[in-house]
Amino acid sequence: MFGIYLHIPFCKSKCGYCDFYSVASQTSRSAVVAAMQTEMEFRKNYIPSPAKKDGMATLYFGGGTPSLLYISEIQYLTKKAKDIFEIETFSEFTIEANPDDLNQEYLEGLISIGVNRLSVGIQSFFDEDLKFANRRHTSKQAVQSIFLAQKAGFKNISIDLMFGLPSLTAERWRQNLEAAFSLNIQHLSAYALTVEERTAFGLKQKRGLLALPGEDELTEQNNLLNELSSQHGFVRYETSNFAKNGLFSMHNSAYWQQKPYIGIGPAAHSYDGKTRQNNISSNRKYVEGVARGSGYFETEDLSQNELYNELVFTGLRTVWGVDLKLLEQSFGKIYVDFCLKCASQHIAKGSLVVEGKKLYIPQQYWFIADGIVVDLMKDI
Repeated sequence: MFGIYLHIPFCKSKCGYCDFYSVASQTSRSAVVAAMQTEMEFRKNYIPSPAKKDGMATLYFGGGTPSLLYISEIQYLTKKAKDIFEIETFSEFTIEANPDDLNQEYLEGLISIGVNRLSVGIQSFFDEDLKFANRRHTSKQAVQSIFLAQKAGFKNISIDLMFGLPSLTAERWRQNLEAAFSLNIQHLSAYALTVEERTAFGLKQKRGLLALPGEDELTEQNNLLNELSSQHGFVRYETSNFAKNGLFSMHNSAYWQQKPYIGIGPAAHSYDGKTRQNNISSNRKYVEGVARGSGYFETEDLSQNELYNELVFTGLRTVWGVDLKLLEQSFGKIYVDFCLKCASQHIAKGSLVVEGKKLYIPQQYWFIADGIVVDLMKDI
């Protein structure tokens, strides 16, 4: 199995918290879409053959705002991906969307071209939060978009919510979660706000204009997330992702389980199991580089330590944990011994558990997963 990710680097406006590459202009849209098709041709043989043997692949349109594309553009890129990578049908075909882009005609168009999973960026059901984050939809549009998607035939709908916002009390967070679960969705991505330096929020924080909740408030909001998601039959299968059984994101799960993937478009990344290729974060330079056939990406050869670090980092953020048998097969017993030695202090505290050949973080400690994982990293 392998994944194909298409990065659509366009937005109507930039959200205050977003650090993903995109531009608030669509002047280069047709040129970027054409270059993405050409890049697919260049990457035709990037994925090693064993990953292709089962014939399973996922397709994911992310961004940016993929729902700014016309149905015809999405269909064009999808057909090219199928033809070039010799895929009959995608096991999972996801598109990210903004609520205000979704009307009945557009949603039915997505269904008609094979999209079977919709990821809607709602973030909050409070207009005050949406305005603060510079989101361009309203809470009413958020709810309406889910109803329209269900009417169009979508049976696998994910929404994004964010906690840790300045104005978000525990009670308002509870109301956000109840609103989400009342919509009969199948998947929830819930993220604690992380303020990145290069964002509008980062500038506000630097100027002392961003008052964020304290650790106790964040812990309370995280506990509410665990409690209510469980009550509504959702499994927390990754630190920020919750789903009904059988509806975990296949595409994102493949990332966390170190499966190979191809990233197409400006700022997209590709991984073949040994190397990573990072596309340039500039629409103009990307289009020019693809036209030349060079200069639009950088290749990073991953060392054994880097590959070990990635396997441990991604594994411990999931319900599957780290398979110690796989770790030994991939890197040798010396790495397993190193991992368990570094883990011993957390095992003693109960924040890491060894069960058979599985090393994992109990869910009540997932909120501090990054702090635990860093103790198991090897120097690069």
